[in-house]
Amino acid sequence: MNALKSTVTLLILAVMLPGANVARAQDNVRGGAEPIVPSIDPSQLTYDILVDGDLPADDPANLRFRTLRAAYEAAPAGTQDNRTVIGIKPNVYRVGNEENRSPNLAVKKDYITFLGLTNNRRSVVLTNYRGETEDARETGYILDITATGFTCRNLTLLQSFNVDYEYPGDPRKNIEKRTSTITQCVVMIANGDKHVYDNVAILSRLDTLFLRTKRSYYKNVYIEGTDDWMGGGMVSVWEDCTLAFPTGGGVCMAMNVVFFNCNVEAPRGMQFYKAELRGMERPVALIHCTLPVSTPERRIAWIREKASLRPNLNSLTYKNKDVNGDPLTIYDSAYGEPRFDYGRELTENEMHAYNPWNLLRAAPGEPPDHWDPAGVRQTYEDQGDLVYRVEVFDAADKDRSFARFPRPRVSLTTRADREPVTLDAVVTPIHAKDPTITWSADSDLVTLSGTTGPSVTVTSVNQTREAAWVPVRATAHNGFYATMWVKAEPAYSEPPAITAKPTLSEPSDGAIQLSYQLDLDGWEDQSMVTWSICDDASGANPRPVAVSRANEPLKTLALTPGYVGKHIMASLTPNHPFCQPAQAVSVVATAPVKASDVTAKTVNPNFKVFVDESDLPLASGLWTLTGQWVVEPGDNLEYGFGIRPATQRSASLLYQQDSPCGDMQIDLVLRPDKSAGQVFSGPGQPTDGRFNADIFIKYDPRTQNGYALRFWRTMLDHKKAMYQLYQIENGVGSPLNEAQQLTGVMRRDRFR
Repeated sequence: MNALKSTVTLLILAVMLPGANVARAQDNVRGGAEPIVPSIDPSQLTYDILVDGDLPADDPANLRFRTLRAAYEAAPAGTQDNRTVIGIKPNVYRVGNEENRSPNLAVKKDYITFLGLTNNRRSVVLTNYRGETEDARETGYILDITATGFTCRNLTLLQSFNVDYEYPGDPRKNIEKRTSTITQCVVMIANGDKHVYDNVAILSRLDTLFLRTKRSYYKNVYIEGTDDWMGGGMVSVWEDCTLAFPTGGGVCMAMNVVFFNCNVEAPRGMQFYKAELRGMERPVALIHCTLPVSTPERRIAWIREKASLRPNLNSLTYKNKDVNGDPLTIYDSAYGEPRFDYGRELTENEMHAYNPWNLLRAAPGEPPDHWDPAGVRQTYEDQGDLVYRVEVFDAADKDRSFARFPRPRVSLTTRADREPVTLDAVVTPIHAKDPTITWSADSDLVTLSGTTGPSVTVTSVNQTREAAWVPVRATAHNGFYATMWVKAEPAYSEPPAITAKPTLSEPSDGAIQLSYQLDLDGWEDQSMVTWSICDDASGANPRPVAVSRANEPLKTLALTPGYVGKHIMASLTPNHPFCQPAQAVSVVATAPVKASDVTAKTVNPNFKVFVDESDLPLASGLWTLTGQWVVEPGDNLEYGFGIRPATQRSASLLYQQDSPCGDMQIDLVLRPDKSAGQVFSGPGQPTDGRFNADIFIKYDPRTQNGYALRFWRTMLDHKKAMYQLYQIENGVGSPLNEAQQLTGVMRRDRFR
């Protein structure tokens, strides 16, 4: 029995020999080939503490234990030069705790290594089956790591909540998943620094890995997930790894990761990010990687949601191929018109900075400590410390701490008649041998205060009548660059004068028209119009009912039953694209709206003109919001706009009708938080009080009595939602009966 270890064996890396018969398909498929690494001799692996599931009892005196938890509790923290290695013999180990709650094992001791004593990582399995279940709060967490120097080698981390597993050579140890419903079940949350994962499989579905380390290194790792399943921390290097999507596609949500020689298995297409990056998130780099063929119908894309124009942060590529050996195409977005602005190919000179030594020898924002988990220092040290990241900030943002990682502004604006903007450039690593920055702007609409240095001032000299976006580029000595898009506006002029005062027409065809004339001098009319209802012709107690959006004056107000008996007021704020603020001018109708003036038989909110002010008094025939809401533009939305809650707290969109009514029909167009039909981000029960929604029917918000169709994300099917009729009495809902309907009608752009 090897009870001693040598420093030589501490950094054993799995080597894939040419011609070795190693499976690179989904690692947990039944009947799949075994990923045996011939270069690993289990008899030569050394350790301090042994885990053997076949022991009759723990043997603390000889540091031999039946469970990983007992071994870890007995293990002293190691040091960088003298790690504590826990050797784990082939078996299935359920990493649970007495309460069977997440996390199953919290690793807080530094420089601990979990070493599978095998050359077949599938034969050492650390597992549990906790997922986000009935209490809607358990997300798994087999390992919760907050330590420096944590290492895993030659083993499998399995979240069996959604995953079947065939144990090699012994069907008695096969594991069956608890449910086919794909829900949050996290294998591991990784915090700390200097993590290494070598010859490891990480298996789950939704939210597989929460990677939040300062630095981490992954070698010959197989990881799978369906959606939102990686993370990235500050900087992470992955070499010779496989990223698999068991359902054929999804979004992995990887940030700050450099992938070398990795394979991605996603025949239905995949995305790297859910939406625009923010906070501590930074784009990935793909170098010599192989991905599926990307087509307009099955795209390999950077972003799942619609990508905005003019990205400041580019994802990086270098000589990637698809599975057919052709150059890889990566779209900006998973849908919409094809665009290719988010990624850029590294030059040969820039590529010198992308090696594990340069990327990992120092944590971002900190001096180097020469960490070299890949063992390549001698190969790359002579190249020096090269810039691999440039970020451009608004100089007014003074908090640049790497712990916070402020997101660079999407854009800045400078105007010819006001103060210019100042930009700062920050390079990574901070100890780069040459941090020189060169500034440039390919436009005569702006001037720069200089061409070199960490900062530059950008001044608009735009004398046209149109604003223009100008890319201001900060370039490091090795050619690596970042861009800040600056909007250069012309000087503002006086607002357009009113040449004919605003007037209101008599109601006609169910609407009232606003008329006015402005001296626009050739400018486009972008006046703001706010419509309100008032108690009398003097404009008493105005309540806004419609507003202009998208720089289009709202000159027509459709009348609804809530306006009957009220006087209509229109407030006009003259405006063109580049003018100083103007004073609003109002006009009030002399006669109130009559019931005969209202012709509409249905209530159909136009969110393009919808008032998003919350907590106005309830009134019959009017919309009222409770909680925080925001109106936003969107593709395929009626009138081009929709409305959503601004927070996850309770919010209501209410239409009050006091008069008696008969049968009701409600048609909704909703876009759920999740795109596969599962509605909300967290599954649970209708009474959880979180992540569910009510569609009210014959409901009185004053008394809080009525009926509702309640829907929520169910545990029963990850692509469907559950519905049930509720009766609301004094604000408390109860099911009309026990019947629940499982339906998959929720999709990205429609709900019927």
